[in-house]
Amino acid sequence: MLVEDNFLWLDEHPKEKSLAWFSQDVIAPLKMLDSGKEIPVPDGLIQDWIGAIFLEGYTLERVRNVVTGFADYKNVFKQEVADSRLVKHDGDRFDAFLRIYKRQLQSVALNVNLSADFTALDPSRGYLICRSTHIGEALHANKKTEEERSPEDEYGYLWRMNLYWRLQYADNGVYAEVELISLSRDAAGNRLGRLLNGFVQSFPRDFVAGFMDGMRQAFPRIH
Repeated sequence: MLVEDNFLWLDEHPKEKSLAWFSQDVIAPLKMLDSGKEIPVPDGLIQDWIGAIFLEGYTLERVRNVVTGFADYKNVFKQEVADSRLVKHDGDRFDAFLRIYKRQLQSVALNVNLSADFTALDPSRGYLICRSTHIGEALHANKKTEEERSPEDEYGYLWRMNLYWRLQYADNGVYAEVELISLSRDAAGNRLGRLLNGFVQSFPRDFVAGFMDGMRQAFPRIH
């Protein structure tokens, strides 16, 4: 939720904001709550992770162009995104395709279609909301083909994902936050647990960390 006086997560976490200002990337787990209680999902697992970074010396417009430049995600965020393309663009509305790849005991590739909307609150603040509209498990993770497993044969690595970018120009730079909320099959007590566990437990944090690394590479420190 966006609050006028606490637009950024960092606004409510001064220690972490100080770390970000001193050029240290911040990554932290959050909890999805409904009326103060965790949301029950039968056989599912919701995870919520946030990353924050301060990009000194850069403008809001320049950072905005990178986070909305979906066609270039495969280069900027190459640790997590193997392929990307912009499908449709109309003003501040975007439809895009991402191929997420993770190398592990059994490599995983996911074809993700998403819809995104950017909103400028004022000249110094804006946010981008991305929601998955389709997630398919690639039949051949190590091949470029987009052929997917049938729904009944999917493992449930990732059912849904929402990605939230929050950007604010302040202190002669841009504070950028990216928050990932994911829904996956719960590996606990599941016959597919061994296959799922490696991906489900590490994916959300690794994804956010990879995006932080990509932002740092795209916006190197200015000396």
